[in-house]
Amino acid sequence: LVNNKRNKKILEVGFGTGLNAFLTVQKCTQKNINVDYHAIELFPINKKEYNLLNFSELIGSKKSLFLKLHNSSWQEKIKITDKFQLTKYNIAIQNYKTKKKFDIIYFDAFSPNKQPDLWTYDIFKKMYSLINENGFLVTYCAQGKFRRILKEIGFNVISLDGPPGKRQMTRAHQK
Repeated sequence: LVNNKRNKKILEVGFGTGLNAFLTVQKCTQKNINVDYHAIELFPINKKEYNLLNFSELIGSKKSLFLKLHNSSWQEKIKITDKFQLTKYNIAIQNYKTKKKFDIIYFDAFSPNKQPDLWTYDIFKKMYSLINENGFLVTYCAQGKFRRILKEIGFNVISLDGPPGKRQMTRAHQK
């Protein structure tokens, strides 16, 4: 949650297990930052699957908070904590329409090999148009072809060290 803004708008493409949202709730509470979080997921995991996840134990947070993220309604803004509001969209990114601009985009779709339709020039042109000035996109993908697409669109691209199990990540912001 870089820069000094006290209010942030975040878009996540690929809500999946909810881990990015869960970590963001924890961080915004620690840093006293208000977050308006929007998450897109066409294929949500089911209740049995998310109940088996042990993220709360791994990061030392309440399981009830994690479950609240998953149990919240779709297409409705839900107050998760005093600092974090969540709106989940059960829609394809190609069909997502908004006039909002975001400070951070977590692009957490499966890899270009698994979901090539989400890793196209048109999708990232759309992402570029959704980023606020001084905002950025971050993803676990570091493939050369993908990075070249970002640069062609106009992103400034940098590599970051990845978390355990990932060698690198990519961060991209408007030039």
